[in-house]
Amino acid sequence: MRHGPTHPAHAAPAGAPVLSPVPEPVPDGPSTGRHARVGSGVPSGPLVRLRTVVPAPEPAPEPSGRLVIDSSYCRLSPHLGARKVAVSVDGLPWRFAWGRTPIDLPAGRHLVEIEVEGGRNGWGHVADAVPVAAGHTVEVFYRAPALPRLAGSLGPARQRTAGLPVCAALLALGGLAVLALLVAALVLLVA
Repeated sequence: MRHGPTHPAHAAPAGAPVLSPVPEPVPDGPSTGRHARVGSGVPSGPLVRLRTVVPAPEPAPEPSGRLVIDSSYCRLSPHLGARKVAVSVDGLPWRFAWGRTPIDLPAGRHLVEIEVEGGRNGWGHVADAVPVAAGHTVEVFYRAPALPRLAGSLGPARQRTAGLPVCAALLALGGLAVLALLVAALVLLVA
């Protein structure tokens, strides 16, 4: 490549170092980056303005709210603690541990279905439509039933345990039966 001025008007004084020519900017904007000719430094073709690419605008975020599900079970059914809570919101399934679980959702009414996972016939299945307002938190409370094949409870306040009196009666009868067997065994051993 040849260094030095290409036009007599741009000639450097005698004894000055020879510099490469500085291309003059195009007055209308940037060029396409065409290559310059090796000998003269003149572009090999006409300069064409670059097209400015404007990114597409991002869609506005959908207004959303938060649904908090507080799930619990009765202490008379401690085996439920080893299971998860199966939650479905508008058909989208999730699995959660017992306790408070926040879910961010778009504003509107949502079909919420909850049951204890692992039951044959859906232990404590319940379904309800829950409205979620934009920018607000809605809290619902789920309570698993004490016995299988009963519906769970879902509402805006703490819920009662379905089947609790029957479960307590069955546990009391079972305890009395075990106590009766122990007394009978003790009487047979002493006699």
